Amino acid sequence: MPTSMTGCGDAVAGDGGNTCRIEVRVVNNRFFKFALRTREGYAALEATIEAEVRKRIRRGAVQVTLDLDGPQALARRRLDCAQLAAYLDALELFCRQRDMPVPRDVCGLLALPGILVEDWPGQESLQTLWPLVSRVLAAALDKVDAMRRREGETLARDLEACCAEIRGLGNGIAGRSAALLDEHRQRLRDRITRAVTGLGVTIADGDLAREIALLADRSDIAEELVRLDSHLSQFVRLLADESPGRQLDFLSQELAREANTIGSKSADVAVAHAVVEIKTRVERLREQVQNLE
Repeated sequence: MPTSMTGCGDAVAGDGGNTCRIEVRVVNNRFFKFALRTREGYAALEATIEAEVRKRIRRGAVQVTLDLDGPQALARRRLDCAQLAAYLDALELFCRQRDMPVPRDVCGLLALPGILVEDWPGQESLQTLWPLVSRVLAAALDKVDAMRRREGETLARDLEACCAEIRGLGNGIAGRSAALLDEHRQRLRDRITRAVTGLGVTIADGDLAREIALLADRSDIAEELVRLDSHLSQFVRLLADESPGRQLDFLSQELAREANTIGSKSADVAVAHAVVEIKTRVERLREQVQNLE
């Protein structure tokens, strides 16, 4: 069954005093798009996390939120004495040039940029934390997959029902088109008869047959109905695949094209109404397949 492109899942686990929390959210997108939200020190994990996500998700905008706590995960803060000394020297020079007293309290300087420095875990610490991150990421992705599969099954059932309705409408048009030629023939004969009445003109049967043949050729929708049925059969077969979204989107466009051609070729009111119903359901198909991977 196909899977939906939308889903979310989260997981949390701990190991050796370190705790990892991950949330994964996926929404519709034509292509794969990845974004990692985390603290500055863990940006080095982005490529590795993206590679793991790509193994499970082929298409969609994916946002992963990562949070790590613990002795190996937290950044260490330290005072940059050299930077503080530079600020103090500049402040002392400024005060002496203006004959001002030099402040003896450095508390106000601690908020200046570069005074308090955060030393984030290095590559070695991140490698140590990766098994924990990988386990939590897999658990969150399992929840995402379960949600996407449930929604995909629901969408597949709705799409199959919609295809059955379109096929029924197409069969109705096919049944109606068989009687249309006789009606066109009679209308054409009646119209010509009224036009030549009183003029002493006789229309040869061959001429009338030729006009009827031209009219039948212009209004023939047999090929369009065959293609419509073929597209529907292929559409239903693709619903058995895991990631048919792009192909289904293409087929829905082809279904719309066939419906438009049928509507333009036929001047029958009943057929026109059936085409409107088909186009309404095709539009529904096009909207729904945007949610499939």
